[in-house]
Amino acid sequence: MTRPLTLLLLLLVIAVSAPAYGQFHFAATLTGEQEVPGVDTEATATITARFDKGFTKAHVVLKVKNGVGITAAHFHCHRPGANGPIAFGLFAPGPLFFDGTTAEGDLTNADFNMADCVPQVGRPVNNIAALALAMRDGLIYANVHTTAHPGGEVRGQLLEVNRGPGKANRGKNDRDDEEEEEEED
Repeated sequence: MTRPLTLLLLLLVIAVSAPAYGQFHFAATLTGEQEVPGVDTEATATITARFDKGFTKAHVVLKVKNGVGITAAHFHCHRPGANGPIAFGLFAPGPLFFDGTTAEGDLTNADFNMADCVPQVGRPVNNIAALALAMRDGLIYANVHTTAHPGGEVRGQLLEVNRGPGKANRGKNDRDDEEEEEEED
């Protein structure tokens, strides 16, 4: 009797003490075509952002292919097709180290760039929780800047993944098929 109880308590301690990344998980593929205006480039990138359960930090992984003269990378606030201010810097400025192809690390509230996102997206994006919610609603894009294209060489809108069947990569104005069928009746 004590052995199953001990095992249960051990599992509970491990579950509580481990960081719960993946509660909110976002990803994007960055291309020159998504820049505004578009950029003709061979460079591409991928980025993921996983927020911890308490929204105290976001673990970010950026991987760049065929990038030349990379100078900075940031999370900007605006919808697809429009440019916006830097909400959180990844590097230059930002806390992540970029080794020429990869930047990986954690963002916290201290990394907020003091940008006013209200004119662009209708709400502040001034802490990690607000960043996660803005990403969920399709209001944040990642941008990699280079010496050839200081305004941005590749860009991609962050979209939610692991949201459940049929719900990945959806914004707040997207509707479920069930909702559409109910309205048609």
